[in-house]
Amino acid sequence: METNSQTDQKLPILISVPHGGDEIPPELAGKVALTKKEIFEDGDALTRQIYSLKHEVLAYLDTPIARAFVDLNRSPEMRPPQFPDGVVKTETINKNSIYKPGQYPDKRLIETLLKNYYFPYHNVLDALQTNKNIVVALDCHSMLAEAPPISSKPGEQRPLICLSNRGDKKGYPIDENTPISCPPETIQLLAKCFRKVFVDEDGEVKINEPFTGGYIVQAHGKGIIPWIQVEINRKLYLAPPYFNAEQLTVSPERIFEIREKLLTVTKMFLNY
Repeated sequence: METNSQTDQKLPILISVPHGGDEIPPELAGKVALTKKEIFEDGDALTRQIYSLKHEVLAYLDTPIARAFVDLNRSPEMRPPQFPDGVVKTETINKNSIYKPGQYPDKRLIETLLKNYYFPYHNVLDALQTNKNIVVALDCHSMLAEAPPISSKPGEQRPLICLSNRGDKKGYPIDENTPISCPPETIQLLAKCFRKVFVDEDGEVKINEPFTGGYIVQAHGKGIIPWIQVEINRKLYLAPPYFNAEQLTVSPERIFEIREKLLTVTKMFLNY
């Protein structure tokens, strides 16, 4: 888990990247059925590089552990069989079995995984957001260009960017029982900045569509600082001519280009 919380000449932003890892926890040695490619396809591939603004922002946090094994953006209570896509999953987004037959972690091992990787991440987020100089937190992800088989709407086309605060399509509360993680005006302003900076890319910038925000913005966006979930479409970089499907690599120039656009978005947002 990598963190950054220095204060000199940094943008007053907290960035969380919970799904960018690709490593198998050593506690699961010999149990995993997934290939390197399947782990790559299940996670938010290369987002640790794309959102790596650790030298520009006040606080930054990511993890090397793949979401297939410990999903930091799920409630710790979401466990199979009721939640196969929960905190410790049984299958990937493409419905590949994660574990070899009879090797799914028992209750004791699940608790060990949560103790070693899940709770430390959330504890650090709690600590980082108490920094009074931070004005907004961004929980950063990438999404498939089309909804996967595990989705409620498989095959549905996704927007270029999705920003989420647990609200409606303009960022307002959907009802009195579902608190939003940031004011509507805040998420609307960020959407405006994304539209200006990504104007040369193909696709829309939408609010709370198709995602309304996961567990991280729900659990941490409770009024200390505003939280916004950010999803960029993987067609921005996991597609020709940037992506090498055999080597699972992306042109460094393209990664740099997207990261610079994200930096421009954050600076524009802060300067309004």
